Amino acid sequence: MLLRGNSGMTLIELLAVIVIFGVVSPIVVIAVLQLIEKSKERAFVSDAYALYEAARLYVGAEKVEFLPARSSALLTYRQLVEEGLLHPLQDPFTGNVLPWETNPSYVLITKGEDGSLNYSICLKGETKQLCTYSDTSPEVPVEALSVEQIHDQ
Repeated sequence: MLLRGNSGMTLIELLAVIVIFGVVSPIVVIAVLQLIEKSKERAFVSDAYALYEAARLYVGAEKVEFLPARSSALLTYRQLVEEGLLHPLQDPFTGNVLPWETNPSYVLITKGEDGSLNYSICLKGETKQLCTYSDTSPEVPVEALSVEQIHDQ
């Protein structure tokens, strides 16, 4: 008999819980949306690294030592997919596969005076790009690839 009167919550307690959920839920939603956007940016940078690794495989297989010092070679996204070194990339911002037939992304390989090869990437998605706006050298060096380099197209 004594427990019968203490079952359940009062209307004020229920309203307090609803108010707390109402205050906390927008904060959680904003945090989750920011987390999703950051993961998309990291996935885009990861796609650029995939381009770089495919170019390195191509260079290793094709022996690009023929490049004279201080010269460069350009490997396109299309070439790397056609050679079977890279699967078509999915744009993390739109979810669509980047068309390898028409996408202008590429890897620039330059040979330094000391014979070392330097790689630079220009990855163009449907809405974002990992290229600078410089006319002389729009590519981003592999060492500088980061989410800060992502720009809107």
